[in-house]
Amino acid sequence: MSIKSITALIFVVLCIVFVSADIWSYCPGNIDATFTIDELTVTPDPPLIGKGAFVKLAGVLNDEVTTGKSVFKLQYYISGAWRDLPTFTNDVCSLLSCPVQPGPLVFNTTINVPFITPPGQYQGTLQLTDQNSRNISCLTFATTLAYSI
Repeated sequence: MSIKSITALIFVVLCIVFVSADIWSYCPGNIDATFTIDELTVTPDPPLIGKGAFVKLAGVLNDEVTTGKSVFKLQYYISGAWRDLPTFTNDVCSLLSCPVQPGPLVFNTTINVPFITPPGQYQGTLQLTDQNSRNISCLTFATTLAYSI
């Protein structure tokens, strides 16, 4: 599998893990977060491998974000153990137009879950920091992806 395919797969898993309150939670010690999530939904729920999923994220941002980074750590359960997948560090502004002003924030997107996504259990964390290395938010997740029947 190419690096481009792996990156696309990780992005898809990242988007999927944020879609249901029963699979994500704030990280322990998520202190002084500048973004509070009010709503996080996906349709269909749960998403299915090989299908599209509509994701809606809504919340309140307390401070302006002019730049920042995301650190995404992902694990896949295989052969009886959790295996680390590559850690990805990205620019927060690659998905949002920066600067992002304080106040209500709504982000909608449709994600196509590639048919090459391996079914199984995933877990990980997403840490978002702003231009001053302050915590925007930190989330943990655990989910299972499967094919449609």
